[in-house]
Amino acid sequence: MNENPGPVDSAAQTSPAIGVKSWLKARMARPGMRHIVRAVDRFNDRLGTQFAGAITYFSFLAVVPILMVAFSIAGFVLSSQPHLLLDLRNGIAGQLPAGLSSTIGDVLNAAVNARVTVGIIGLVIALYSGVSWMGNVRTAIQAQWRPDFDTDQETREETREESLGRYYLKSLGYLAALGLGVLASLLLTAAGSWAQSFALKWLGLDRVSWLAPIATIIPILLATAADVGIFYWMYNELSPRDVKAPRRALLRGAVIAAVAFEVLKFLLTFLLPLLLTSTTAKLFGPIIGLLFFFNLVATVVLFVACWIATANPAAAQTTHPGSTATPVDIAPPPRRLG
Repeated sequence: MNENPGPVDSAAQTSPAIGVKSWLKARMARPGMRHIVRAVDRFNDRLGTQFAGAITYFSFLAVVPILMVAFSIAGFVLSSQPHLLLDLRNGIAGQLPAGLSSTIGDVLNAAVNARVTVGIIGLVIALYSGVSWMGNVRTAIQAQWRPDFDTDQETREETREESLGRYYLKSLGYLAALGLGVLASLLLTAAGSWAQSFALKWLGLDRVSWLAPIATIIPILLATAADVGIFYWMYNELSPRDVKAPRRALLRGAVIAAVAFEVLKFLLTFLLPLLLTSTTAKLFGPIIGLLFFFNLVATVVLFVACWIATANPAAAQTTHPGSTATPVDIAPPPRRLG
């Protein structure tokens, strides 16, 4: 006797693909995911990749005069320490092919003799390139931040309304503040590492094996905390004057940027030595690795700027090239009383 099949449960008719699609749709509907989508759209609409490439170029360009200053300082040290000059010469010669190692002595001697000239020229170029770099970073952050992409840059308005010298002085002030912040970060990390080592030795725990991971993590946490302060200052000061984000969004964005920066720094210091296995890689690997690192850091900085700027869902309705949406401010500046 044949029986008619009963009604099939609707859940049984749901295919795995539909279930996965529903799960993804539910996840994408969450506020956090919608925020990330808004940030990605803003980054793409505001030419974030192109701005990151420009920052990479100016960052690498600033490395050359900085190296000139470093060589000048090394020249003063080596001029009074002949044995260090000999060790440096032998060390560099061991990393170069035989044809190049024969001329390394003349190059080092010329660099030591021209240490004053190289230092002055390098310092002047480093100062100019550093100020230009800061101006470009500020322009790129504001391009991702301001409500309307087609609005004139704040930096462009300054060059119109103010003298060019005042504009460079302002960029120099930002550069000096950033340099002091980086110096404070390095000092904090070094002091924390020294205090940790001193405390472990004083307590007789410096040879305890299970404390080694903790001893490694603490300096990283100190560096991350210092980076949070630097990125918070950067996003708060370099963003447009009339468009400020809430402090909570600024702090969370600074934490994200700091953690990403430390991860990229760890990958650079950990992976790069593993790839430098040949003479050619040793010559060009550090340059390529540094360019890649600069580009990733610039991308992270600009993407986090987009993430902060779109903390308010209404900010996703801002205009961009080819868009007709009405611009909406993130948070209007408070009005002064009186």
